[in-house]
Amino acid sequence: MRILVILPFVPWSVRVRSSNLIPRLARRNTIDLVCLAGSEHDLSKLNGIRACCATTECAMHSKTRALFQVAKALLTPVPLRMAYASSPAMEESVRRLIERSTPDLIYVERWRGLQYVPLDCGIPVLCDPTDSMILYNKRLISRGNWWERLLGIEEYLKFLRYEPALARRATRTIFCSRVDRDCLLETDANLACEIVPNGVDCSRFFRKRDEEAEPATIIFTGNFGYRPNRHAAEFFLDRILPAVKRECPKVLFLLVGNGARDRLRKYTSVPGVELIDFVPDLRPYLARATVAVAPITVGVGVSNKVLEAFSVGTPVVATALACGDLPVQDGKHLYLANDPGLFCERVLNLLHDTSLRAQMADEARSLVEKDYDWDVVTAKLELVMQRTAESSGFRDAAATSRDAHRILVN
Repeated sequence: MRILVILPFVPWSVRVRSSNLIPRLARRNTIDLVCLAGSEHDLSKLNGIRACCATTECAMHSKTRALFQVAKALLTPVPLRMAYASSPAMEESVRRLIERSTPDLIYVERWRGLQYVPLDCGIPVLCDPTDSMILYNKRLISRGNWWERLLGIEEYLKFLRYEPALARRATRTIFCSRVDRDCLLETDANLACEIVPNGVDCSRFFRKRDEEAEPATIIFTGNFGYRPNRHAAEFFLDRILPAVKRECPKVLFLLVGNGARDRLRKYTSVPGVELIDFVPDLRPYLARATVAVAPITVGVGVSNKVLEAFSVGTPVVATALACGDLPVQDGKHLYLANDPGLFCERVLNLLHDTSLRAQMADEARSLVEKDYDWDVVTAKLELVMQRTAESSGFRDAAATSRDAHRILVN
């Protein structure tokens, strides 16, 4: 197939889903890529994926323009996420590539990328929003800071109307977890939705040797430019780590990922805490850790950080929210804990019990090898893509798309 991939961001390693799926899709398909960049620095990150694509185009989108668009959208029915990413330059690039390459399928990641696709383009559209924005904002309202709750209320109410209309605009929609898919289906049970989970590169995140692990070392990984990861880091640092340190004074807590030093700078001087910005290879840090944590309190979907720790063989303590609908069993694949006290207790159990760590690591690694390696996930996605491209109901879907567009613009 020839696939036109549309992304409202530049795909690089921090964008885990697209940066892993695109190279694998390119093995058996021809990929044309159109994406949005906020700066020349963003644009430079595109170099790593150009070789996988027949064509790459990138539209520039300044933060000043994006914020101005958000301000204009405050008193309109348009969600702020959609307004932020609105780009006539992207729409023109997409239109030009459709005419030039005549793709068999258009694949769009995130709802905000769907606005670049022309109506009645004559090509099936597979939208991969990954997460439900209705569910995300619903959780933000209950767990965010006061200003996040206000923002969450506005976005929740807007996406209640917008999200199902966006799904009708696409031929088919995929989510990374069942809970996100079901949230959308509650608004319209007739929507064409499927699940393609997140994954992990098991060859890159290979199982660690015993000698790689350091004693009393805890790790939390992620993109700290993403607010749910900052929420999780602050939750652990403020409410869990002090209790862990009382029982294990020499514990070291590593926070590794894009923006760690900048976004969590107030913790720089905290003893036993090490902030490490983006690293090209995360595996040595995961291998170094005794325990990995995923204390997610706001968010949706399945955290890649859980799958990566599983793959390396570092046992995990996580909130249920971090696991989405992963088929994990508490005490077998990982420890689950939502309460700070229980979370602390379970971290300490793993820090002190070598045999328990080894047993959990074996079970978790087997799980990801079987169902969550990116090669397995890509094969699932290709089947959905093939069915979407061959969809006999596409013409009816085009009419539905026009109806959905009328909802979105009125």
